[in-house]
Amino acid sequence: MTSDDQNLNGPVPEIPLPEGAPAEPQPAAEPLPGDFVLPESASVPPATSSASSWPAKDASDNDKLMAGLAYATQIIVPVIVPAVMLLSDESKARPFQKFHAIQSLGFLVAGVIYEVLAAIVYILLSIISTLCLACVLWVLFLVPVVPALYYAWQAYKGLYFKIPFLTEFMVNSKWLEIPAE
Repeated sequence: MTSDDQNLNGPVPEIPLPEGAPAEPQPAAEPLPGDFVLPESASVPPATSSASSWPAKDASDNDKLMAGLAYATQIIVPVIVPAVMLLSDESKARPFQKFHAIQSLGFLVAGVIYEVLAAIVYILLSIISTLCLACVLWVLFLVPVVPALYYAWQAYKGLYFKIPFLTEFMVNSKWLEIPAE
C-alpha cells in the first residue's frame, strides 16, 4: 500500500471496474471529420535575425535617454534632438544613439508625408459631408503621436527595433546600418 492509497482515515477501498471495462487506458480514437486536431509537434520557431526588436549591449543610461528623446520630441519640436545627436561628436560615436537618431528622422519624414495625406483626406471628406465630419476628422492628425511615443519608450528601454517598412527602406537606401544583434 502506497501513501497515495491512504488518507487520514485509513486505506482507501479500491473501486471495482464494471464488466467489460478495459483495465488499461485506450489510445484516443481517430478524430471525426470536422474535429479540430492540434498537431503533436506544434512548436514556436526560434527567433531569427529578422526579429523586430533586440536589446542593445552597448547602451548606457544616457544613450537610452537620448534615443527616447529622439522620438518623443518629434511631436513638439521635430528635427532638433536627432540633429544635435548627429552633429555632436560624442553622440555620433555612440552606435545606439546614432541608430535611433537616424531612424527617428526617417520616422519624421514618414510622419510629414502622412500629415499631408491626412490633410487632403480631411479637406475632401469635410467638403463632401458639408463640414459635418470636420469636427471628428481632426483626430487623423494625432495618429502619428501614438507610434512616436511607443518608439520613444522602446528606445528608452534600451532596445534596437525595426519600424515596419521604414527601417528596411532606410537600410536598402544605405542611410541606416542595422547593428549586430
